[in-house]
Amino acid sequence: MICKRFALVGSGFIGQVHAASLARHEGSALTMVADAAPERAQALAARYGARAVTVSEAIHSDAIDAVLIASSTPSHAELLEAAARRARRSIAKNRSTSPWRAPVRWWSGCSP
Repeated sequence: MICKRFALVGSGFIGQVHAASLARHEGSALTMVADAAPERAQALAARYGARAVTVSEAIHSDAIDAVLIASSTPSHAELLEAAARRARRSIAKNRSTSPWRAPVRWWSGCSP
């Protein structure tokens, strides 16, 4: 499956970099933006014609193909686990603060 519709979790500096990158790729769309600070999510979403949503809405929406995680590094494992449990393709650039245990924990909890 080719991912075309993305939800971005995190609208800080790196989230803005990823949003701009998605905008440059024909066929890709930033559909949703979520952030712990709703006003930041709204501002970034407005810039790219996306919808500002909660993290839960982004992960559970049927309107996306993948979740791009650009939030703070300590939140990655929890967000990856939530996305995996929803059978979402997910991308997080940084490893979690616990490089071995957290990824193993979320990976082993996934069902096919």
